[in-house]
Amino acid sequence: MFANVSRSRLLPMSLPFRYFGAAAAFQLAAWGLLLAFSNGFVSFETGLGPVFASLHLLTLGVLAMSAIGATLQLLPVATRQPVRALWAVKLLWWILVPGIVVFAGGAALYRPHWMGPGAVAVAVAFLIYAVLLAKNLLGARGMPVVVLHGWAALACLVGLAATGIALVARYEHGLDLDHAAFRNAHFVLATYGFMGLLAIGLSGFLLPMLAVAPPPPPRFSYAVLGLAVLAIVLGNALVGLAAAMGHVYLLERSLRARLRSPLGPSFLLIRASWACLLASLALAALGFPGGTLLFGILLVPGWLLTFLLGVMQRIVPFLASVHASTSSRGTPLISAMTPGRMLAAHRWLHLGAIALLCVSVVVEKPFVTAIAAAGGFAAAAIFAAFFVFVVVKVRRHGNAYPPSQPAPA
Repeated sequence: MFANVSRSRLLPMSLPFRYFGAAAAFQLAAWGLLLAFSNGFVSFETGLGPVFASLHLLTLGVLAMSAIGATLQLLPVATRQPVRALWAVKLLWWILVPGIVVFAGGAALYRPHWMGPGAVAVAVAFLIYAVLLAKNLLGARGMPVVVLHGWAALACLVGLAATGIALVARYEHGLDLDHAAFRNAHFVLATYGFMGLLAIGLSGFLLPMLAVAPPPPPRFSYAVLGLAVLAIVLGNALVGLAAAMGHVYLLERSLRARLRSPLGPSFLLIRASWACLLASLALAALGFPGGTLLFGILLVPGWLLTFLLGVMQRIVPFLASVHASTSSRGTPLISAMTPGRMLAAHRWLHLGAIALLCVSVVVEKPFVTAIAAAGGFAAAAIFAAFFVFVVVKVRRHGNAYPPSQPAPA
């Protein structure tokens, strides 16, 4: 699909890849902080501190950062509407990265007066992104299902930014509000809302594209979206579980009709993420006492991060290959940019870390948390090495032959 896309709808490689690179660095920071302060994890409920900071390094630094970079690159393909304000894409990154650092640093050090400027910077970055996203969706000329998911995710982004600023104002200025209600709304809007709806919407065209499979029927995708939005508005886990089951069923049905076989090992992570999504909603619907932390693990690193990493293992080499293609030097092979052993080690370390985090909550043993965080940090380091590997491969491909000497046929 990307091979036939006009270059006018592709961002320069440096733009999406700076978001992916920052996400890889923030993932290391998130796991590293959890490893350093693993003793406070099993007792964490709410409030500032290193665990709170680690969570937001993951949600803002990894998930939101990757989502912004990926959607700014992939949505123009789906909507056939290029991103024209490249200066805004650059400015967004320069505001968002230091904003996350200041916000997370203030939270980790129990300095709410630092969190305020960081939160404002993140909100400004989100506003720029919202404008870019809205302009792209308004001019969309294809894939109405993806476009509608984009609008729903955009609405949730506005809500999560508003509730987030209100919560920071409570910490910094003592703003009188229902903390539990705002915290829960912020969490749902960020996870199932903004990130979740983007993941569901992009899955409907990205995963079939990677597998060379037909996309899910639009009428069923609209039904799943309707259920998901209803679940978010009502805060109803049972409705959300129905939406998630429909989403997974539609994609599995689509993948069974694929032309490319096998799917590749990255789909192990994607399917594991779907299992975590269903488990998180089932846990919330059953309402187990004391299950809040386990629910959060299944939802954030279990579903969202695992899904993101599975997709990134495919699209980073894919996009790099497309961007590195030239008439004189040819197109580098995607397989040459996909280090199999490195990514296999990453997958098992990451899945093991998620499993051990869940075990640590059940047995309430901080040393298990430390082992899980060490595994997660090792997985994050391997993923960062994979990202660097791809960038180096692209540069070597570009420098393989002088401009006057064409690549061999």
